[in-house]
Amino acid sequence: MADIQKSIINLLKRNSKGLSFNALRGKLGIRGRQVQLLERELGRLLEDGIIYRLDNKYLLASEETERGYFQKFAGGFGFLLREGKEDVFIPPHATRGAMDGDYVLVAVLREKEGKKPEGRILKVLKKADKRYSGTLKKRGKHFIVVPDDKTLPSELLLEKSRKGKMKLLEDMKVVFKLKLNKAQIIEAIGMENDPSIDYRLVVAKYGLKEEFPKKVFDDIRSIKISGKREDLRNKYIITIDPKDAKDFDDAISVEKDGKLYLVGVHIADVSSYVAEDSKLDKEAMARGCSVYLIDKVIPMLPDELSSDLCSLKPGEDRFTMSVFMWIDDQGNVIKRRFSRSIINSKARLSYEDAQRIINGENLGEDSVSIFVGDSFKHIREFLILAREVAEVLGIMRQKRGSLDFDLPEPVVRLTAQGQVISVSPSLRLETHRIIEEFMVKANETVAEYLEEKSLPCIFRVHEAPEEIKVRDFVRITEGILGTKFSFDKIDKYTIQGIIKNAEEMGHGPVVSYLLLRSMKKAKYSVENIGHFGLSSESYVHFTSPIRRYPDLTVHRILKKALGAKAWIPGEEYINKLTEIAKQSTLREDISEKAEWELIDLKKYEFMKQKVGQIFEGVVTHTTPNGIFVEIEEFLTEGFVSWAKESSIVSFNDENKEVFLGTKRIRLGDRIKVRVISVNKWARSMELELYEME
Repeated sequence: MADIQKSIINLLKRNSKGLSFNALRGKLGIRGRQVQLLERELGRLLEDGIIYRLDNKYLLASEETERGYFQKFAGGFGFLLREGKEDVFIPPHATRGAMDGDYVLVAVLREKEGKKPEGRILKVLKKADKRYSGTLKKRGKHFIVVPDDKTLPSELLLEKSRKGKMKLLEDMKVVFKLKLNKAQIIEAIGMENDPSIDYRLVVAKYGLKEEFPKKVFDDIRSIKISGKREDLRNKYIITIDPKDAKDFDDAISVEKDGKLYLVGVHIADVSSYVAEDSKLDKEAMARGCSVYLIDKVIPMLPDELSSDLCSLKPGEDRFTMSVFMWIDDQGNVIKRRFSRSIINSKARLSYEDAQRIINGENLGEDSVSIFVGDSFKHIREFLILAREVAEVLGIMRQKRGSLDFDLPEPVVRLTAQGQVISVSPSLRLETHRIIEEFMVKANETVAEYLEEKSLPCIFRVHEAPEEIKVRDFVRITEGILGTKFSFDKIDKYTIQGIIKNAEEMGHGPVVSYLLLRSMKKAKYSVENIGHFGLSSESYVHFTSPIRRYPDLTVHRILKKALGAKAWIPGEEYINKLTEIAKQSTLREDISEKAEWELIDLKKYEFMKQKVGQIFEGVVTHTTPNGIFVEIEEFLTEGFVSWAKESSIVSFNDENKEVFLGTKRIRLGDRIKVRVISVNKWARSMELELYEME
């Protein structure tokens, strides 16, 4: 087997223009039953991407070929996604029928310094197991599917076999897979004019599991917790969470200890309730994280744990893992301590209520806060000290080059039937910053301790962006701000300064958005390469074990590190951590896509009520065919097409500028637009230019 493969590879090395099957067979002297063996080994080499087939010839994949995932766009083009290198552009004629998410073999044709890489797909190595949504329409006596995803054909025939006796109706929303370029319906969701179906559609499309297998509840019923705990029940410890939070997995304490601040971060001890490798644990790992779908949550752990036994409810004894940090006035951790503990939270605050208390305001009728005993007497003094510590930590992070993206997120309010009441930008409060700074410092402190112990771990890592992408960002930002930056080297301090300049000039959101697009995504890894965005050399996720599986894993590792006996993990355990890291990154990606898709559906449903109205927006993207404009009031993006414009349109790709007659339009410009039409399911909105400032 190996010999035949080696012979095939050697032959193709000597014949760079490729060989047909018959030519290969003749040169290898293969006859009779060995022909089937040759076919099989060629198939294996094709599957592994070592060779590829073009027309009727087999060719050896050279150094100019790469494998990776394909991201497809509505214009038919796409990109080969690459870690650590710039993505490869694939023009529409070179996609070879590949769909979004397919694992492909690509010939990289142009990759010279200063030029963007371009390639063509040679072979789809593995089809994406992807689900799509669409609407059923009648064509004569038969149904077709009109996909919501504009990278697919505008109409798809139905694959004959369907799950059970599914009743199909015109204008029904369905979730389907592609099977031989036909739509194989997985689930019929409901009629497209019913606002309550959006949640069900997203759940089905992303294969989210709402129910837990019955077997996991046996594990919960058999939980027995033992071991000594540090008793912190008399300590002043509180939680601060969103107003509608259903689980509370982090609490804080803060006091002065001489000239130092003593900060305590107390995290729900989920690992005491979820035994490693139990049925419950395997289910949690498969889910990877909780999924938050506007007003609903699909939890990683059953409600009995996530909303009850593990949730740090006010006035109730709860088991925790505590991190104590003695911090100086420069934000340095002078001393640290870890503890298995038991707490009794003295207050449950929302971010809004905590801010009102700091401001000296009344809580108001909409308050959800709960205070135990006389804890309200001490709360303002506590919060003001916590704010003081957070400011110290924030200044320290800024000095080391940490990047802050304070982009507002859409807050969507729904009726019980799923109709949209309002869409608005989230408010950024001081109290958000307090909790973020405390959690970041706890995560870093745990990471540093485990590294000092030379123990394997799952790190939260964020790679530095590619230099070419950062230089593009700087060049475009110079155009937006109308200024020229002079520096020899682009580093995190340079980027930090650009963000500050943009904020001062009123262009903070669009510049932060552009910077985010030039960055790589954070992920989980057993290899610690640091966290670029936070400018942290060592970082883990430790503070949310109720809703993230990597945090639960880090808790287990910390407990082993604190144990009386020295723990030396074997290769098998390190391999297990590698799998957890990969699975957790994958599940996080799925969760984020599901969460944002539901928000988008509701945003565009809401904007259908605004057709004909005029709004102010900011230009977020420019193309030769039109511009994308975000209506800031509702954080919803639409497209202004030049197709109907009578003015001469020219496009400057280098500075991303559009000249519309004598008018110049740049990224970050504020303009007025009228809403022409909205397609909720395509998550798109057509705008027209009304007025430019």
